[in-house]
Amino acid sequence: MTDTLNARQEFFFAYDIRMGNPNGDPDENRPRVLPDNTYYVTDVRLKRFIRDFFKSQGKGILVDDIEGRTTNLTGRVSAWLARHGKKEADGQELVDIILDSFIDARLFGSSLAFKKEEVKGREWKPLPKTLTGAVQIGHGEVLHDAQEVEIRGTSVFASDEAKAQGTFTEFFGLRYGLIGFNGVGNEHSAKKSRLSQADYDDMLHATWHGIRSAGNTRTKTGQVPRFLVNISYKPGHEFQFGNLLDYVKLQGKGDPRNWKSPEDYLLDISKLRERLEQFRHHIEQISYCLHPDVQLSPEDRNFLTACHNLDYDGAR
Repeated sequence: MTDTLNARQEFFFAYDIRMGNPNGDPDENRPRVLPDNTYYVTDVRLKRFIRDFFKSQGKGILVDDIEGRTTNLTGRVSAWLARHGKKEADGQELVDIILDSFIDARLFGSSLAFKKEEVKGREWKPLPKTLTGAVQIGHGEVLHDAQEVEIRGTSVFASDEAKAQGTFTEFFGLRYGLIGFNGVGNEHSAKKSRLSQADYDDMLHATWHGIRSAGNTRTKTGQVPRFLVNISYKPGHEFQFGNLLDYVKLQGKGDPRNWKSPEDYLLDISKLRERLEQFRHHIEQISYCLHPDVQLSPEDRNFLTACHNLDYDGAR
């Protein structure tokens, strides 16, 4: 069995969206907003991007549909057992199968809330009944004031009422928004969920590319990964910053609600740089990936050149 993650990990990830809805609310499907008018994106949305990319790469994921149909945990595991010619499993064996087979279970955990199968009269009894994910991700936030817009269009197909013209469509999105997320990989939880360093590295790769893969729907077009930094701490060091969002700021001219691209602002990671240098004795390695359109100060750019470049886009 592959060795589990043996040291704390922490990451910050930023991507942007232009004329799209990063995370619709359950009522009107408008961009989600806090009482202080900060737009946010749930951790569930980012995890969906990651899972969908894993699926596109042939990796097994627990939170998924079956042949395009929505299913619950019971249906998903039952289908896996049937596909592998195994009639049943329970207790620790059932949990072992889940952890061995599904990378998202190792990363994010699961409540293992199985439902009784009425046809077979079977009750599932996993042990333990809850898997704590080794990776915890906070809600993402738009890092600046942003403007919500109503986007209207016309469908290509005519409605029954008006055959001569298409039906009008509308949805709500952001004019532009740079969204930041932070997360932590815990080595102690990794022992229980069997998360390996390779799994964690795969998650970072999927985080970067999953945003692009998600842009195949109209409301999610215009999403681009812009900046990712990962901190690998030294084994045995019980240390993490906990909220890297606090250390990344944007500096630009004019009203941020009128920004349209990274050309309108500078990504200021000076506080992050200072904190990383201050606590360097806890850190094994700093890795990053940076989109070429992102503007940085000379000091911040020089700092990154001394770090490990993940280079997920294969820049030349």
